[in-house]
Amino acid sequence: MKHDFHYQAIIFDMDGTLINSDELVLKIYERLTDQFQPLIPFKTLNVNDVLALSYPEVLNLLYGSFYQHHFDAILSLHQELKHQYLMIYPGVYAMLASLKKRGYRLGLFTSEMRSIAVDELKILHIDHFFDHILAFDDVEKPKPNPDGLLQFMKVFDCKPHEIIMVGDQKSDALAAKQAGVYSILMDHERSKPSDILQLYHHVAYTTKEVETIIYRQEKLLITMPKDRDLKIIQFTDLHLMNDEKDEKTYQLMSTIIHQEKPDFIALTGDQTMSSESVMLYRQLGDFMDSHKIPYTFVFGNHDTEGSTYQLLIDAIQESSYLSFDQGPQHLGYSNFVMTLIDHEVPVGHLVFMDSHIDDYFMIEGKKTWGYGVFSPEQLAWYQLKETHPLPHLIFYHIPPCEVNETTPDDHLHQGHYGEKPSIQGINTGFFAVAKQTKQAKGMFFGHDHYNDFVYNKDGILLAYGRISGHYDYGVAGFPKGARVITFNRVGELNTYVVLHQKP
Repeated sequence: MKHDFHYQAIIFDMDGTLINSDELVLKIYERLTDQFQPLIPFKTLNVNDVLALSYPEVLNLLYGSFYQHHFDAILSLHQELKHQYLMIYPGVYAMLASLKKRGYRLGLFTSEMRSIAVDELKILHIDHFFDHILAFDDVEKPKPNPDGLLQFMKVFDCKPHEIIMVGDQKSDALAAKQAGVYSILMDHERSKPSDILQLYHHVAYTTKEVETIIYRQEKLLITMPKDRDLKIIQFTDLHLMNDEKDEKTYQLMSTIIHQEKPDFIALTGDQTMSSESVMLYRQLGDFMDSHKIPYTFVFGNHDTEGSTYQLLIDAIQESSYLSFDQGPQHLGYSNFVMTLIDHEVPVGHLVFMDSHIDDYFMIEGKKTWGYGVFSPEQLAWYQLKETHPLPHLIFYHIPPCEVNETTPDDHLHQGHYGEKPSIQGINTGFFAVAKQTKQAKGMFFGHDHYNDFVYNKDGILLAYGRISGHYDYGVAGFPKGARVITFNRVGELNTYVVLHQKP
């Protein structure tokens, strides 16, 4: 029986994910190759590859073919050494028990031989948690082939978007990618190289983080309204500072929320600019909850002037209506994707990305200061997210370089062009990557308080939000407001700016 959550099943790899068998496996191969001389020295093999492959696959590498007496020796060595070297990772038992209690179906998808896998699970007392096990000898094509995950979908009666794969090797991530399944890297030692990190949707360093990521994914869903388009309000650059301007900003937000009646609210950075930002983030969460409308945010370049990202997240994360995830830590602090659901089927995405603060860049041979940019790792993450593209909108803070293609006097843009755009320090190619998906419909950002123009480039709408906060660095009394966005099931986008009409 399925539970009420979006995800129905969690599929785990075994070795390196749930159990620490590295020393056991390496000791077995050491003893085996001492007993039977291999064609190539065992030390010439890549350790990560050895640990990711099954015994038959490694035997093929070492001896040119699979010979039963080699495998019989492995079974004998395993029997002799398993109790000495086999260990469960901290927190695994509690994690499996918690997920099981919450109603998830649990599966094990391992490159280990079934007899060894079942034996090890029993030794470590976690065999009873799994509803179904697929080992190396249970599938015709092992990982990185996705056939095993496709089998789990049949057994658990699940679709790809209802399953999460938790693993520790490239083969786990590649199988998940080909099956269209969300993937979490389990990096117990915080030592996985970048070429593995970039293959996973998310990264966990403890079993508790695995649980947290799974539970947060359940909140990153928006059900499409039955008979109309989804309506989003974008508020940007609130610049809350714990002074008299904050009240005006909150009045603006309340008025526009009541007027527009959105389904979702996106805050696109610089929520605060204050040494009291932790307190202000907590107050912002309380204010947003009072309107009982789901919302989220990305960080801007001023939010952390009085605190750290983590303290700000901690201050607001208990907000009841917040849908937020930091995302993989190596990417920044607000990189995540929300899924639009219509009749239990994904029909679109809202992508949120951290455009960071500022940095120095080498421009024409000179070290030059500039605003934050999307890293190559973020581009790889975005491409992974859009492996099976759906129509989507993208939200971040610092404008892309492409907005500089329009000027105050041309006819390429529509809306207010009141200042020269303060764009990302260099162009790392994000727009080109988004264009390749053929499903990116719009990008929404803030940062420049006196711009709210939109520019349609190659079918992607580049749109400034309308400044919502009452902090002025230029024209005093510039009218404040918000951007309203509507998005439907087939990716059609409409947007307009509303100004604050004071009662």
